[in-house]
Amino acid sequence: MTLQASPARPRLLFGCLAALAGLAVVQQQILLRRPPWLHSVAIQPLRSGAAALDVTFSRPMNRDTVAASSLAPDLSHSWLGRQNRLRLLVDAGQPIEGPLRLGLLGQDLRQLSLKRQVVWWNPRPHLLAVVPSADGEQLQLRLRDGRWQPLAPVQERILQIEPLGNGTGVGLVSDDSEARQRVLLRHLSQRALSIREQGLGDPDLGSLEELESGASGSLLFAHLSSNQLGELLVQLGGFEPESDRVWIQSRGNEQRELDLEASGPLRLLPDGNGLVLPSYDGLELLPLNPSLDGGSRQSLPGSREVKAFCSGSGRALLVRHWPDYRRSLELVIPARPPQQVWLGEAGVMAAACDNGGDRLWLVLRDAGLRTEDVLLQLNSEGREIRRRSLGPWRLSSGSELDYDPVSDRLLTVVQKPEADHGRIALIAGSTLSLEVLDQPAVLARWLPAGGALTDFSDPTR
Repeated sequence: MTLQASPARPRLLFGCLAALAGLAVVQQQILLRRPPWLHSVAIQPLRSGAAALDVTFSRPMNRDTVAASSLAPDLSHSWLGRQNRLRLLVDAGQPIEGPLRLGLLGQDLRQLSLKRQVVWWNPRPHLLAVVPSADGEQLQLRLRDGRWQPLAPVQERILQIEPLGNGTGVGLVSDDSEARQRVLLRHLSQRALSIREQGLGDPDLGSLEELESGASGSLLFAHLSSNQLGELLVQLGGFEPESDRVWIQSRGNEQRELDLEASGPLRLLPDGNGLVLPSYDGLELLPLNPSLDGGSRQSLPGSREVKAFCSGSGRALLVRHWPDYRRSLELVIPARPPQQVWLGEAGVMAAACDNGGDRLWLVLRDAGLRTEDVLLQLNSEGREIRRRSLGPWRLSSGSELDYDPVSDRLLTVVQKPEADHGRIALIAGSTLSLEVLDQPAVLARWLPAGGALTDFSDPTR
């Protein structure tokens, strides 16, 4: 006996397939008719202006209609990008003194309107300082109301602080009288973005992680460097042969060991693509992902040291030491030889540049009968724009010039020759006016604002 398939089964199968296809078409039409919605908003640290915000929508948008969004205060700004990823860039040269209110509007390419969404954004950094006390030194963060919050226990001496480039933490290197060095990392949760004004605030403290605790005399030095992706490079040098270690700790706390030999401190490039390695023959630029970057090393011979990165342009400031004891400041532009912008016999105590590398600052110290620190502002061609004496103040030992594009200010620590401790100093980037705070400090750095909002949902659901 032969079994034959029922003719109803193929018809039933074809009917189910047709129904599913029809359902898919209906769903597609419903989705096409839904208005777009906001997918995510994130602070973008790699910027050429005063501040930047990356905005991602559910579908490609008409950028001209998004540009109609309101920004309060009404600062000069522009919208960049295309498709569903756009960037709000606040123009440089206009200090931001408080939170910003962004009222997002716009239409997608089918002229369907976005439901208005308000985002509050505070791009201002927080001030970090190593504060001296009777028991030693402590890393502290200044809150918006002016109070100071400890970030780590008191250490006998703090040699370096390194804020993570995305604002999610700060590392420190400490030392004691028995040559025991420690490397600590305080994790932070930023509150610089919110859908409500009340949601903005100071960072919340996360865990305090000990990355390294050297036994007595086991470490010769420790150095930290971070990029704007939030990665942290930890470089340790020991007394014993082959005891040096270098690793990068990623945002997920994963450690990646690097097999490198350096003659000085390593520096991560701001964009996260490489690092600068000092060697006995000069400086080398190494890619972090050789398979993606072609694996090419770039070398710059001569006795040079990195003083600052102009983070929005790929430029950097180097100090070169000449055999006749003169020093020069060089502006390094990608794919071009270093450009000398200053040459002299004075010591270059610190240097900084804005994000585009168009404005440069340096502090010079003449080793004469009357030691005086002088602050210069140069343009990218080396022409002197402004000059001012710091008067009775001098840069404290180990101090940097840390530039903040949001407020257009430089941060450093200054000290009078007869004083026991330094003071935090804020310098206007355009006028070079000096404001010395009452707060005693040993070191000071900016902690950049960071964070993202991803809790938006489809309003039609």
